[in-house]
Amino acid sequence: MFLSLDLSTKSSGWAVFEDTKLVEYGCITSASTDLIKRIHIMIDGIKEVLNKYEIKNIYVEEVRPDLGSGNLATHRALMYLQAALEFLVHDEYNGTKIEYIYPSSWRAACGIKNGRGVKRLTLKELDKQFVKDNYGLDVNDDIADAICVGHAQVKKQETEINWE
Repeated sequence: MFLSLDLSTKSSGWAVFEDTKLVEYGCITSASTDLIKRIHIMIDGIKEVLNKYEIKNIYVEEVRPDLGSGNLATHRALMYLQAALEFLVHDEYNGTKIEYIYPSSWRAACGIKNGRGVKRLTLKELDKQFVKDNYGLDVNDDIADAICVGHAQVKKQETEINWE
């Protein structure tokens, strides 16, 4: 089993897959104005999922700094959240591996056109439509992104066939 995450300090989407099948999904939210409290809420929610399932791998959307146009405080907060996840897994789930995947990579694996000139809001709608078309689910963009990250890993595993 694996867990895919679209991390945010306010709303983190998650999805659990067993082999190629989506098992469960959800969203962890926090409205606190305190960044550290929000990170604790996210980590506690992820811990609940990790305690419920035997997760071997976690796939996380990588934080990508938008050079020149990004918000440094947001980037820093997301890096803190990634670090908190790393500490959690290291301390309590030592056999679990974390791998990061860039949004452009998982979207390409899902057949979602992205790149120069494609707006973030357009991509979020395409992500939700992909999940609706492929999984029959009408979910928010955070859950959709987590499912898409997981779908990309399923596609990757399908192409890594051992021919020996």
